[in-house]
Amino acid sequence: MKKIIAILTALCLILTAAALAEGAEEKAYWEEHPGVLAFDSYWVSGDAQIRIEGNHTDGGYEMLVVEMTGENTFNSWEYLLTYDEETKNLVADKTGMKSANTFDKETGDITNSVYEYEDGSARFFINADGQLSWDDEKEDTFQATVFNRIGMFPGRYMYDRAQLKVNWAGEDLIYDVNLEWADSAFETWDWSLSGNYDPATDTLVLRGTKRMYTYKEDGELDLDADQHEEEVSAVFAIDDEGCIVIPESTDPGIMGYQYEPDHGIYGMWMWEF
Repeated sequence: MKKIIAILTALCLILTAAALAEGAEEKAYWEEHPGVLAFDSYWVSGDAQIRIEGNHTDGGYEMLVVEMTGENTFNSWEYLLTYDEETKNLVADKTGMKSANTFDKETGDITNSVYEYEDGSARFFINADGQLSWDDEKEDTFQATVFNRIGMFPGRYMYDRAQLKVNWAGEDLIYDVNLEWADSAFETWDWSLSGNYDPATDTLVLRGTKRMYTYKEDGELDLDADQHEEEVSAVFAIDDEGCIVIPESTDPGIMGYQYEPDHGIYGMWMWEF
C-alpha cells in the first residue's frame, strides 16, 4: 500500500518576499491584478508537482516545486514570485532555493541539503492550452515540460465531526475522495467518491457510494446491524477562504458546510510514496 505523506508541511519557505523580489514592486495581490488567479493551483507532470498560492501577508506569490527522484528521495525548488502585468508571467528576481531531500518512511522525517543562490532567472507562464511552463536560465530543469492544472483540492479538511480527504489519483485529472461523518460513538457515515477535475469550472465532479457503519462497544464493526448503502453524486468547489464547499449533491446532508483545510500531518501537499 502506498503511504500518503505531506511534503509541504516539512518544506517551509524561509526566504522573505523582500529578499526574493528586492527592488521590485510587490504587485501580486489578486485584487490589483486579477490575471494572477489563473496560476493559483496544483500543477502536475509525470513525477513533478508544482503548487502556486498567493501570499497575502508579504505580497508576491509562493511556489513550491517537487520532483520525485527515487522511491523516497525528491528535489524541491522554492520561490517567491511577483506578477508581471505586461507579460502575464510570474517572475522570480534572481534569488531561489533548491533542496535535495530524503524522506524516512518510518519516522516521517525529511533530511535535506539546501542550495541558495542570488543569480537565478525564473519565470512561469500559462500557454494557449492552459498549461504551465517553467523557463529558468539558472536551473536547466523542465525546460521542455508542460504542467497540467488539477486545482487546489488535494489535502485533508474538517468540519465538526466530519473528516474529508481529497487525493489526486496520480494520473490525468482523476480524484479519489473520502468523507467520514460520525453520528455518534457507534455510527459513522462514509462517502467514497471518485471523479474528475473540471478545469473550466474549477470543480470536482464526483460519484460514488454512501454507507452507514455501526460499531460495537469494543470498536468492532457490527455485522448484524443494518448497513445502509446508496449511490450518490456531488460537485466540490473551493471558496474564497480555501474551504471545500458542495454546491450540488444528490445527498443534501453534506451540503451547506465549509470544510476547512487541516494543516496537520496530512497537510495540503499530498504525494504518494
